Amino acid sequence: MVKLRPHVIRVVLVLLAATSSVSTLDALVGGHAALAGPLSCGDTITTDTMLDSDLIDCPNNGLIIGADDITLDLNGHTIDGDNALVDPCPENEFCDVGIANDGHNGISITGGTITEFDFGVFLFQARRNDLSDLSTTDHVSGGIILVEAASNRVRRSATSRNAGPDSGVGITLFESHNNLIAHNRSFDNAELGIHLIRSNHNYVGRNLIRGNPEDGIILEGDGNLIVGNRVFRNSITITLFTGPDAEAVGNVVRRNLVRRAPRGGIAIDAAIERTVIKRNHVFGAGGHGILVGNPTTKVTHNEARYNRRLGIKAVEGVIDGGGNRASGNGDPRQCVNIVCN
Repeated sequence: MVKLRPHVIRVVLVLLAATSSVSTLDALVGGHAALAGPLSCGDTITTDTMLDSDLIDCPNNGLIIGADDITLDLNGHTIDGDNALVDPCPENEFCDVGIANDGHNGISITGGTITEFDFGVFLFQARRNDLSDLSTTDHVSGGIILVEAASNRVRRSATSRNAGPDSGVGITLFESHNNLIAHNRSFDNAELGIHLIRSNHNYVGRNLIRGNPEDGIILEGDGNLIVGNRVFRNSITITLFTGPDAEAVGNVVRRNLVRRAPRGGIAIDAAIERTVIKRNHVFGAGGHGILVGNPTTKVTHNEARYNRRLGIKAVEGVIDGGGNRASGNGDPRQCVNIVCN
């Protein structure tokens, strides 16, 4: 059963309640018009903008995106919150967001640090945004969150030390599709590295995910590619599962390097259908290296070594694509329902 994180539930309810003929953020956050001078906390930008100084101790929001097809270049500077949430947050408003974009397309946000808000960067119903070379750290709920957002890119960014009560995720996608999450680092968050919730056809590739006490990557959705990630020292490294009202079909988990996960390496829930698990390397997990719960899964050319229990444990009838290897695992059988050399 999917467990929606409390911060996701709260934010999604706020967003979906705040419907209007104008942008929710533009109408409710109280940002300024197009700027001619230096930026201040809470300003709304409507033209290409380069930050020329840090914004320190913002008491609520940092900057608000207010137009399509613009670039916000942080120019190496920092947008800093005051590490104290607005409480209570007024109904139907965003509070404590470092950079917020409600529905604006074609936005580029690049080159700086966002720290000590509730969320670092928030995209809601936005398309074709490019987030690159950002550091989002020390937020209460999460570093970067996309809600109902499609065809965006999050690249070469770091999300770390995001930690609050019952929260703390590096990158979250909620009902967000066809996005690219690549070449990022997500580490030392209070819960998860990357969390996809009811999100389809996303590419999550070549990220470094390390030291998150729950899972490195949790995925719920269809047709996602989890490719070439390095996932180290998370409780469970890569988990695919579904909720009671959701499906998860046709995902691919390929060429990931998994090391030293205390509870287990790669886990596929019994309700996940037609997953391909291919050419992954799983070493030193505290449980099974690869655990497969659905017989429609294809398992091929994986390597599982020195895991505490089995190298690969699969249900009967699983599709054995051959070429799997296992040795040095705690269970002398090495693999169950899969042939391993």
